[in-house]
Amino acid sequence: MIQIDSSIEKTYYEICCTLPVEGEELWSWFCFEKGALGVETTAESPTELTLRIFFQHKPLGGTQKLVDDFRNETASEATIKISEEGIRPVENWQANWREHFRPVKVGKSLIILPSWETAFKLDGRHPVWIDPGQGFGTGHHLSTSLALEMLEQYLLNADILPESMLDIGIGSGILAIAACRLGIKKVRGVDLETEAVAEVERNSELNGLSGSIKAVVGQPSSLKKSAPLVISNMLLRELLDVRLDLVRLTSPGGTLICSGLLGEQADELSFSVMKLGFEYCSTLESENWRAVQFKRLVKQS
Repeated sequence: MIQIDSSIEKTYYEICCTLPVEGEELWSWFCFEKGALGVETTAESPTELTLRIFFQHKPLGGTQKLVDDFRNETASEATIKISEEGIRPVENWQANWREHFRPVKVGKSLIILPSWETAFKLDGRHPVWIDPGQGFGTGHHLSTSLALEMLEQYLLNADILPESMLDIGIGSGILAIAACRLGIKKVRGVDLETEAVAEVERNSELNGLSGSIKAVVGQPSSLKKSAPLVISNMLLRELLDVRLDLVRLTSPGGTLICSGLLGEQADELSFSVMKLGFEYCSTLESENWRAVQFKRLVKQS
């Protein structure tokens, strides 16, 4: 769960829904992408789940629009049944969130820590402190941890570290902070959510990296300068929608890392970007979630 400052927000918006078990991962991921603060499973059978989903405010356009957008943007056939929704008092939300957000070790050298864990033993790992609000990314979701692990593998094995990185859909800034911990000097990012960009600034400051990370509100098209390393942890449909920008923003010979892909979605993305001049490099997989690394080919004159 993600923190709400109870001195400012006295309520949150809760949606209770049921859906097939096989649709849970994608639906939860989609809701987080749309600003969900947390998801809790309240009942489970071999075929169906009941979830409580928490938002700071009622989703823009209403709950039915959220469900319709899910179907349109993911092409999922899962039936989402909304049984209850409404405004709820915050009460002990902050205490509950702190109880659920624990340090997470990722890969060989990273550890994701909540902002209040200042005395935690690092055991030689690079710390990434996060205090997220609406920005998706605490390291607990597999799509984020896979993106972090693939980023780490690439940077630890690079003969020459890239000078800069672009983060498309920067969220909480977790990938940008990890990249700086691993040697990247400058990260630029973009996100559609104003709140996410504000959280990137707070998390960058929390990690002493305010001068190294800059995020702006907008589409990837608002970024003009390419980089030798580009990373994006988004839904397949979102990645396909911006694939031309991913090509434009990845320098020739540069590396593109994409996460947020379920199963065969990785193959669909690979097929699409390889037609645009990328070479497939590698895949990381965990519980059907996948991250994929590509290299942009250099055109021969």
